[in-house]
Amino acid sequence: MSKFKTYAIILLLTNLIAPGIFAKETILYGIDIKAQASDFFSRKGIDAEVLISDKRSFFACPEGLEFAPKIQGDWRTIQVSCNGKKWKLILRTNASYSQISNEEDQVNTHKNNAIILTKNMSKGEVIEKSDLELVSVENTHTFAVFSDFNNLIGKKVTTNLSKGTILKSRHVKYLNKVNKDETVIIVVGNEKISVVTYGLAMSAGQIGDMITVKNIKSNNTFKAIVLDEKKVTPLTNM
Repeated sequence: MSKFKTYAIILLLTNLIAPGIFAKETILYGIDIKAQASDFFSRKGIDAEVLISDKRSFFACPEGLEFAPKIQGDWRTIQVSCNGKKWKLILRTNASYSQISNEEDQVNTHKNNAIILTKNMSKGEVIEKSDLELVSVENTHTFAVFSDFNNLIGKKVTTNLSKGTILKSRHVKYLNKVNKDETVIIVVGNEKISVVTYGLAMSAGQIGDMITVKNIKSNNTFKAIVLDEKKVTPLTNM
């Protein structure tokens, strides 16, 4: 068999097989997150299911996902993270209030830590680290509170709040890193070399979310992964 024929066969097999392999390795779907979350909840003895579309897509996470309550003891909203790919997202579950309360009663016997505001804040203000203080409070006040500054910094308050307020989930709003109809930076390449251009976000998303972006120069639309504030990379670049 000639070298040309051998090369042609290899190229044909690559075109037929490789796309399917790469697509599977680079995309994680909502149904996959549900399955991993179900196993996690089962081990923890929590009766809950993640509320997410089976077809919603994200970065793949070969290392396996990690799950944690967004608010201590409150499994109605969870943080899903992938340390290997450095992304995370916030999802709702169907966990019941009564189940969460029972878990909190077992954990909080005397006092617990909670984050309070160090100043008055107006609706829509963005929280900074200097606005926060970690204090010890009675367990009667610690249901669904925050104890990690990183879960609050950069979020907006949803209403006017006074100094000393114990922050709870209803007080803050999780921000998207990319908003719909916003100009974004499109990064193509790798750590050694990359090309940057600009596009228009057709949908909003947090880090790790897959959104639709339109290239401003070509007007072509494509799927992209949110990397950071106003920064995305095409799915084909992963």
